[in-house]
Amino acid sequence: MALREKSAWISFWTTLVVYGAYFAYIGRAAAAGRPEGFAGPLTTCIFVLVVLQVGLQIVMAAFNREPRGPQDERERLIDLTASTRAFYVLQVAAMGAAVTVYFFDKALMANAVILALAVSELARHGGIILGYRRPC
Repeated sequence: MALREKSAWISFWTTLVVYGAYFAYIGRAAAAGRPEGFAGPLTTCIFVLVVLQVGLQIVMAAFNREPRGPQDERERLIDLTASTRAFYVLQVAAMGAAVTVYFFDKALMANAVILALAVSELARHGGIILGYRRPC
């Protein structure tokens, strides 16, 4: 498995777990009738995400035996394709988030925008993983 693919796996799973926990917390708070402000939980979420990703990337790099050189043409194409598709996901999700302002409060719209960003990052890292898994 290529080093950049391992990096994409780490980013994919940490993003999924951390933002999944964030939205589960926000969803439980909203369902219980005590709307939670997003600044405190979001700050914690971002801090945990950064610590996990940096820590796991360092551990992965420490155990890596192959040198990490510049991207070749295939890797650049995989990254470009994944980023392009993730941008389309972001556009659709952001439009969906913008619609929530007409039906819900501003805090829910802010959380919908955060969800749009998280889903687009998952799409990007998933696209990178699929690009490496696809036969040449």
